[in-house]
Amino acid sequence: MKKTYRKWSLMPILFITLFFASNPTFAEQTSVVPLGQSIQIDLQYGAVFLSHDVMLTDEEWLRAGDSIHQINDQKISNVEDVKTHVKDKEQITIQYEHNKKMHTKEITSEQTLKLLPFLRDATEGIGTLTYFDPATKEFGALGHQIVDHATGVTPKFSEGSIYLSSIEQIKKSIPGQPGYKITSHEANTSPIGGVDENNVYGIFGKLEDNALENIPLQQVEIADAETIMSGEAIMRTSIDGEKVQDFSINISSVDGHLFQFTVTDKSLIEKTGGILQGMSGSPIIQKDKLIGVVTHMYVDKPKNGAALAITEMMKKNP
Repeated sequence: MKKTYRKWSLMPILFITLFFASNPTFAEQTSVVPLGQSIQIDLQYGAVFLSHDVMLTDEEWLRAGDSIHQINDQKISNVEDVKTHVKDKEQITIQYEHNKKMHTKEITSEQTLKLLPFLRDATEGIGTLTYFDPATKEFGALGHQIVDHATGVTPKFSEGSIYLSSIEQIKKSIPGQPGYKITSHEANTSPIGGVDENNVYGIFGKLEDNALENIPLQQVEIADAETIMSGEAIMRTSIDGEKVQDFSINISSVDGHLFQFTVTDKSLIEKTGGILQGMSGSPIIQKDKLIGVVTHMYVDKPKNGAALAITEMMKKNP
């Protein structure tokens, strides 16, 4: 069966200080299964976005991030809909959204052809599964929000899926040049779960029955953010095929629900240079408790990373 290869990642490569509001509706949970598997994430927008600014005439532009909702009073949800509704038409009327306001514009078939190469109806990327709750089948991944890199927009999505992926190659991180994973998954395979939320804490949803049937599911206790300490810990992630491994790190500082760490595992440094794009979502364990999730890396110091307390991530709704 043919494999589909991906090397793009959803992991932000610049460290940004984030502030989160507390959520009193967070249901306290005592244990989950820390994972670390590499996943491909696909989000269908349910609308069509422009990935770049497009000049229609000398004075008229559509801008990156604008979304087209209707053509000739017909609702569209993907690029194929656009092609269908503009075929063999000299002039069309589009309804599009710009800066949260709806606009209507008549354009010619020639102008339509200018738009087609820059239309997007989905985004995809690579990340890491963080945790799974066997009781509810809920999962969390990434530890940060998915933002479409082409448009800079946080997309609304109509449907989302995740697939287990295999690491085929590693492009090693060096100072100033973040590395990445090249992954694959079998074509025409079913997703292991669906995505329900995409917010600042990551992506969340439910796994399909038996999605992890060949993976040992050992639950561990969830640690409160107040108990995270400087010192030794482990990061669980995948850098070789579908195998998940534990690597040693050292937590250098803790500030509320954010903490920073340095990769100390020699085998990981030798193969990856430290943190790679695509490692976001990797769970962090200290004293046999799940304490956090990898969220960011430092471009100039790839051995260094930043993480979010797992209890903060599991609030889900900031």
